[in-house]
Order: sequence, then C-alpha cells, then structure tokens
Amino acid sequence: MKSRSIKYNIIINFFVSGVQAFIVTIVIFILGFAMLHILSKNLYVGFANAYNNSREFMMICTFAIFFLFICLLCLIFIKKMNKITDYIEEISQTLNLVSTGKMDVTIPIRRKDELGILASDVNKMAYNLNELIKKEREWESQKNNLITNLSHDLRTPLTSILGFLELIEKGTNNDDKLRHYCNISLEKAKKLKSSIDQLFEFTKINNIDLKLNKTEIGIEELIEQVTMGFIPSFEDNNMEYRITSKSKGLKINADPILLVRAFENIISNSIKYASEGKYLDIIIDKENDKAIVKFVNYGEQIKQEDLTNLFNKFYRVEKSCDKKEGTGLGLAIVKAAIELHYGEINVKSSKEETQFELKLLINS
Repeated sequence: MKSRSIKYNIIINFFVSGVQAFIVTIVIFILGFAMLHILSKNLYVGFANAYNNSREFMMICTFAIFFLFICLLCLIFIKKMNKITDYIEEISQTLNLVSTGKMDVTIPIRRKDELGILASDVNKMAYNLNELIKKEREWESQKNNLITNLSHDLRTPLTSILGFLELIEKGTNNDDKLRHYCNISLEKAKKLKSSIDQLFEFTKINNIDLKLNKTEIGIEELIEQVTMGFIPSFEDNNMEYRITSKSKGLKINADPILLVRAFENIISNSIKYASEGKYLDIIIDKENDKAIVKFVNYGEQIKQEDLTNLFNKFYRVEKSCDKKEGTGLGLAIVKAAIELHYGEINVKSSKEETQFELKLLINS
C-alpha cells in the first residue's frame, strides 16, 4: 500500500481549506451586496459610494473581509484536522486497552499515511501479544500436565519397587517367589529409568546450544538396524515389520543418535498403541531432493483432535479402558529431532491405517 506522509496531508488540507474559505468569503460578500441591494437601494448606493470615495472605509471593509476569510479558514481547517485528531485518539484508546491486557482489539485502517501505518503496527502488536499470551497459557497447561504425568509415571513404578523390596526385606524361603519379586522390581526400575531418560532427552534436544554431530548415513541401513532392535517387542506383541525400499542407496547428512531416537520412538509408539494391526510397514522413497520415510500401522484410528496435538509435549492419547503409561514426550522428541535436521513430519489417520511421514534432505 503506497503511503503519503501526514505532513503532506496537513499541507494539502490547509491549501484546500484556504481555497474553500476564499470561495465561501466571496460568496458571502456577493450575497451580502445582493441582500443589501434587495432590502434598500439607498443603503446599497450609500455603501458603494463610501467604499469608492473613502479610503478609510475601504480599508475597514478589506480587513473585515480578510478577518472573515481567516475565521472561515480556521474553522474549515480545524474541521478537516478533526479527522486526524479523532484517529489519533482512537489509536491512543486502543493502546490503553492493550496496556490493560485486552488484546482482541483492531483499529480500522482509514488512512494511507503514518497514522495508518501506526494503526497497522498496533494491530500487529496486539495480535502478536495475544498469540504470546495464548502460547504462555498453553505452556502453563503443558507444565501442569508434565507435573501430573511425571508424578504418576515416576510414582507408580517407584511404589511397586518399594513394595517388592519391602517383601524381600521381610524375607522368604521361596526362591521362585524371591526371583519373581526381583524381576518385577527390575521391570519397574527400567520403566522409571525410561521416563527419566525421555525427560532428559527432550530437555537436551530442545537446548538452543545443541550441536548436531552430522555424518553421512544410509537411511535404509539405519532403519534396518533400529528395527531389528525391536524384534523381541514385535514378537511379544504378535506383530511383524516389513521394510520396503522404493529408492535404494539414499544417503543423508544427519546426527545418527538423534535420528535413531526419532525412529525408535515412532516404532515404540506403533507397538504400544497399534499392536492389534499386526503389521508395521516402513516405506522408504524419494521425492525431489528429499528422502521420504513412512511408518504405517493398522491400529485404531487416531481422532482429529488428537492428531492436532499429537506432537505437543506432554500430550498423550488416552483410549477408553486402555490407559498407556508414558510421559507424552516421545513424539515431541521425534518432531524436534526432525526439525533440527530441517526436515518435516506429518501424520494422517483413517479407519484403515495411521501413517507417519518423515521428509529429510538427501545429500546432493
């Protein structure tokens, strides 16, 4: 939008006011003479003679006309300037509302000068502040969720560990029972460690000073190595994995530790939440200068409201009568890791399948 400086607007308003005041003055002068001629010809003749013959009277009339012109000029100019001052007052009132915390305000853009730009900037400021407040509330809510989730996820296994350790401390002559107690305590301790590790991993990956240790990686080989590590979990859950590579030999520059963590979290989630689908398909392909990795499971459909928040930290999808333990950090870690590599991650879900699609830049 091409803008015109407010100082030029003021000058133009002053000039236009002068022209209008001059025209109105002339009209008043002419109408005055006409009225005088209509009402009294003697007065009209006397006035004309006095104006033509008396220098003093002519000066008084000239000053009177000039005074009328100045008064009209001031009135018209003030009237025109009222639009500017009213607009300034409107901007000021809006700023006062913003200062009191009311951010859902908008100033109409009525001008193309600095005041219009100022109004636009105030609107942007109010919008950005409103968005920041919304994000702050979301962060506060997420922080509360973190405290709630961690309290539950850390306390539950810790309570079990303490309970079984107390039973062991009391002593038992049954070696099988003792071994059973120890095994349960060990499993709970592993879950406790996993929750703490995920929290540590998420904190580390969101550190602005984090430096990636990039190296050239064969994407297919890395996925095969990661997936093979889950063979026991696949077997325990009666699942199988299938890797399909439509583009062979794709290589990327990436931090292998972060990518392994991202792939592990997606596979782990698929086993945890979609084991009823029996299969996890991993499809590797290429699109322009990007490697495409799709993780497709055939479990229960993820609802749209859950899809929207799926990558938010501390968000967990809770299924009825099937509450899974977890910190809600797994997919947030995946998203952060992929974005650190300037990649993309998207998810879509239907009754038939749920698909996580990762895009990573290929080595040129």
